[in-house]
Amino acid sequence: MANRGSRGSGGKRRAVLLLSLILLVWNVLATFQRVVPDWFSPSADGAGGSPVLPSASGDETAVLSAESPRSGPLTIRQKYLLGKRIDINKASPLEISELPGISDKIAAAVVKERDRLGRFRSSVDLLGVKGIKEKRLQKILPFLAKMPNN
Repeated sequence: MANRGSRGSGGKRRAVLLLSLILLVWNVLATFQRVVPDWFSPSADGAGGSPVLPSASGDETAVLSAESPRSGPLTIRQKYLLGKRIDINKASPLEISELPGISDKIAAAVVKERDRLGRFRSSVDLLGVKGIKEKRLQKILPFLAKMPNN
């Protein structure tokens, strides 16, 4: 009987691993589709239509910018999936308001409390912000970068 229980949890781990692998491959393919056409764009002066690397005319900034090819700038959730986190001690009110469950008013309160304290030393300090309780804190913690004292 114990085998069956451990087997089930192993299946969940495999499912999570498979989902992670699918997301990784999906993101790599999406990046490849966006980058490769920019590398090999036909030029007007190229003989025979052979592919030529683009010049430094600013086209590279479109490839290197934090924008999604279909919807413009990346959302905080897309950045989270890419492994990027918000440093609550340096983030602007606009970045903070993109966190799940955080309105512009609460973001302004976070910045005000951060200015009053100097910086947040731990995630528990965020509970001192008006509008952030334990449930909301748990919702935003995955999107926050580690604080220096953690």
